[in-house]
Amino acid sequence: MPEKQKHFVVVGGGTGTSVVLDGLKNYHLNLSAIVTTADDGSSSGDLRRKFRMIPPGDVRQCLVALASGNFGYLNERFQKGFLQGHTLGNLLITLFYQKNGGNFQEAVDELLRLTGASGSIIPMTLNPVTLVAELRGGRKLVGESKITSSLKIGNELEKLYLIPRYPKANERAIAVLKNADAIVVGPGNLFSSIIPNFLVNGIKKAFLESCAKKIYIANIFTQPGHTDNFTIADFLAILEKYIGKDVFSHIVYNTKKIPKNILNRHTNDIIKKQIFLRPPFLSDPRFVGGDIVSLNPRVNLADPIAKIRNPFLHDPKKLAKVLVSLV
Repeated sequence: MPEKQKHFVVVGGGTGTSVVLDGLKNYHLNLSAIVTTADDGSSSGDLRRKFRMIPPGDVRQCLVALASGNFGYLNERFQKGFLQGHTLGNLLITLFYQKNGGNFQEAVDELLRLTGASGSIIPMTLNPVTLVAELRGGRKLVGESKITSSLKIGNELEKLYLIPRYPKANERAIAVLKNADAIVVGPGNLFSSIIPNFLVNGIKKAFLESCAKKIYIANIFTQPGHTDNFTIADFLAILEKYIGKDVFSHIVYNTKKIPKNILNRHTNDIIKKQIFLRPPFLSDPRFVGGDIVSLNPRVNLADPIAKIRNPFLHDPKKLAKVLVSLV
């Protein structure tokens, strides 16, 4: 009798989650991705406002990662005209959203079938939500785009929350969490890609109650203004604050140094910050280190926020090999 497929659920946002999916799709697995729906900037934000839909950008990146064949052109942006700044994939998702009578999940499911994708993509909610960061002194940053571009979140953040405060979770997200063998959280922007998923009560509850192995993938770099001088322990402490407890059975981190000659060719304000070289507690058996960074930086100058993105990402194949070995 053939072995039952393991069910992996990846929780996060766009770029980080798409890298994980790109590696895991090469294994005999049942794959699901739960992605945040709080984005309000750039092409996603524009389409969100015009069509009163959840933002398509994070979903688009995961769709490209899971697709059978090269659908990378869906991430390309128009350079001129009234469509300038929009990606082809975002427009395609919007078209299918309208075609399916405003049912975003059905639109995504149809596109997954058309691209021959192996897996499912599940927005955390099916209604737009707004991410709010409340800072010391009562000042607020309203919207994921303002939070991402801020350089004061790490030192001044009091709390994150969503508007509406108690959004309805996508029922499919709750179902896959309950039936998962492994739940992978990260990598990605801690405050705008990871935590928003756990601000949806139904998702947080299902995550905590799941019997799955829970794996956290540490970022390779810190983020200026957000996680300056953070150790992996700092990331875990903030996640524990919003999730409610420390539940991770494994913490995967990178040990590979990026050669200086490669770093110097792609230096920006992000690259100048700390690389995680080792976990804070070498005696903690939960930490799993390895060479999991890609030395081929991903640079897209047409990306409106390219200057604040880190072009050095995890290597999909190396990372997937580690993840599969843990389950």
